[in-house]
Amino acid sequence: MNIFRELFQFGYQDFQGFLLVSVRFSGLVLSAPLISNPNIPKTAKIGFILFISFLVFPFIASGGVMIQNNLVLTAMALRELIIGFFLGFFVSLIFAGIQLAGQFIDYQSGFGLVNVIDPQSNVQVPLAGQFMYILASLLFLILGGHHMLLRGLVGTFDVFPLGTLAFDLNISHAVQTLFARMVVVAFQISAPVVGAIFVAEMTYGVVARAIPQINILIVGLPLKIGIGTLFLLLSLPFFFWVIKREFMNVFESLQQLGIGV
Repeated sequence: MNIFRELFQFGYQDFQGFLLVSVRFSGLVLSAPLISNPNIPKTAKIGFILFISFLVFPFIASGGVMIQNNLVLTAMALRELIIGFFLGFFVSLIFAGIQLAGQFIDYQSGFGLVNVIDPQSNVQVPLAGQFMYILASLLFLILGGHHMLLRGLVGTFDVFPLGTLAFDLNISHAVQTLFARMVVVAFQISAPVVGAIFVAEMTYGVVARAIPQINILIVGLPLKIGIGTLFLLLSLPFFFWVIKREFMNVFESLQQLGIGV
């Protein structure tokens, strides 16, 4: 009852705190996978931000801050936006690694000229990358990654409380590690398909030398597409295992920073 009584005693100091909380959630909505989809109406995003901020604000320690200087308030709002943005950016790096793996696969299997429009970014992306992106999105929802993101953002208020301008330098190290992991994940996902196509191309060379009458260019391209598609389907269990492991690693990295998920 005290919480609801405090909600109706909403002063200017509480408004500043609520504004900063909303800005932090806005940063998450701008960068988090699936949530940042531009096809989602902006009014729905704004309503989601205000609703979640309204629920979380009463439980945040030092939720009300008193800032007299507008310049300081702007700097704090920018800090809150960066914190929320980086939390979603951490998870988005995994999806960027999936798109990179799709480029490796498409280039080797003959789909390099076939691109589709990604509804998430409205840019052309590889065909295999978009296929794996959709599967990773479903796995992200099945594992409750969207819930972990929201819990993680609420946990950031313990590590980065409102009303301060301090940052944790360990974040830069975490970002560097995740960038390196993105490239590693891309190679791990694409390795089965790229390796199979590499062996097939070596076989093409042997056949072309042994039987010169065969037009290897005409025969090889459809065969590469078939081999690439087959091994892409056969490697899906390995793909799910890698992506699930990386999702867990990201949330463990956030826990090491003191952000509970």
